Parts: sequence; structure tokens; C-alpha cells
Amino acid sequence: MAISATIKGFFFDIGGVLVRVDASESIQKIADILEVTTLQVRQAMSPSLLTEYETGKVSGNEFYHHLLRNCHSAKSIDFEFFKYLWQDVLFPKEAEIAFLKKLMQVYPVWLLSNTNDFHYDLMVQNFEILKLVQGGVYSFIEGFMKPAPEIYLAALARTSFKSEEIVFIDDLEINVQAARDLGFQTICYTDYDQ
Repeated sequence: MAISATIKGFFFDIGGVLVRVDASESIQKIADILEVTTLQVRQAMSPSLLTEYETGKVSGNEFYHHLLRNCHSAKSIDFEFFKYLWQDVLFPKEAEIAFLKKLMQVYPVWLLSNTNDFHYDLMVQNFEILKLVQGGVYSFIEGFMKPAPEIYLAALARTSFKSEEIVFIDDLEINVQAARDLGFQTICYTDYDQ
């Protein structure tokens, strides 16, 4: 999509855009400790459980207990180690973050992300990006996940701009389309060279 000259600000998704997400190694470690298969761990993290977690309907502690129970293992895993493993899936994309820093010299930038309390805590502690941007809108706080219109409206409320004055960047077309339907200018991110 062509971007208009009326841009006044940007919203960036985090996972898949500014941060690479790879849970395979952590899932393997959890499976090894619980003596179950990675498939069992993935099935224990049902889409409905993940949605409840990322919309704040269940806490990290509740998510941990649900996952253990759903794995049907006689073994257990320490909560803090589980939290560490769950956080150890995020890897900053340096080129994208450098671009974001340059963009921030000209435009205000916010974050808009489907995320959870474990990942948010890690990002606050270890990722400078959260300290640099104007602010963020996070699904586990708002109670809505992209592509629900409510989360985009919450994001828009953080600004003094109209939706058509904001560019929203996400790696998932369904999320981009939902923002576009509300009047945002959009980019469906595929890679840095795009």
C-alpha cells in the first residue's frame, strides 16, 4: 500500500517485526523436563489457553499451572525456571530496531502487541525499545488481542491523531487488514529489505 504524506505517527507490532520469536528450543526443554513430547506441550498450550493468557484473563502463574495440568505428566517444573524458558523465546532484530530509532527522530512511535506478562516483564528489563517509544498498547493489559477492533481503538486513544494519520506495521495480514478497516495506513511486514 502507498503511504500518504499525512503521516503523524507509527504503531509497530513487536513479535515478528522488532523481535524474532522462536519457542522451539524452550518447548523442547519443557518437554524434556516433564518427560513428554513437544507435541504434548504444544497441545497443552491450546489456542484458547494462549488467548486467555494474552488477554489477561489468566495470569502467568495460572498459565503455568494450566500448562502443567494439560501435559498430564508425573513430573513438574519449577515456576521460575518455566518463566525463564517462556521468556527465552524473544530475540531482538537489530536492523529493525536501528531503523526504528532513526524513525523516532522524525515521528512519534508506539508499540501495539499481542503479548503476555512474562514477555512484557522481560522486555521491560532487557529491551531498550520499550524505554525509547512513546508508549505501548499490550493485549494482556487491554483485554483484547489483534485483530479485535477494540485494541486498535485503544491504541488510537493514546495519540492525538486520526487513524488515517497513523501507519500500523505488523507481520500478520489479518492484523493489518483489521487496522486498515479502521482507517489506519498499514504495512504488512515481511523482512527488513522490504
